[in-house]
Amino acid sequence: MQGLVCVMSSDAHLGGDSTPDPLADVPTECYEILRHPRRLRILEVLGTRQTRLDLSELTTELLERTTGDSSNGQARQEIRITLAHNHLPRLDDYDIVDWTDEGIALVDEPPVHPADISVLLELCDSENAERLLETVVDPVRMRLLLLLENEDRPLSIDQLAAQLGSRDGPLSDPNQAKIALHHSHLPALADVGVLSYDHDSGLVTRYDHAVSIVQ
Repeated sequence: MQGLVCVMSSDAHLGGDSTPDPLADVPTECYEILRHPRRLRILEVLGTRQTRLDLSELTTELLERTTGDSSNGQARQEIRITLAHNHLPRLDDYDIVDWTDEGIALVDEPPVHPADISVLLELCDSENAERLLETVVDPVRMRLLLLLENEDRPLSIDQLAAQLGSRDGPLSDPNQAKIALHHSHLPALADVGVLSYDHDSGLVTRYDHAVSIVQ
């Protein structure tokens, strides 16, 4: 499996309530948008443009960035259809892009900015990109990976639950956090190969080759 990168800024450190989490500026309800590689690519392309793109131009940009060949007619048709019937309507519904007869552009102050998700684009080059994004892009799991990265050593499920429970969020109660970690988050992350979870010892170990969160 290719390297998984979930990066936050280099001046971010754990230990205080003011510490930003990965994707801290992105509303939780927008995480669903970030779980598909093509939507990340759309934001990447639009974030580099000062003018609107029409559907054909956006299709060409995506095709060149993903395949390096904008002349592939079958791939062009597939991308165009998914843009028109799936990805652009979703991004428009979330008020991230403005899609009109005049073209497609980011809104003036999008809730998800390309700078916030640029590191997730590393996943888009993996053959399992969509599955990895669907698994990892989650407020609890991003925080969990950050805790493991910061410690740089195996942590017990009790330690992780306590640290997750010490902050505001969906798992603010340590007991609930432990149950959710054991039955949901840890098995899911282990299944895509970013960490290992030993049920007998309760120890959780991140894989150095798979996860790099702090730069």
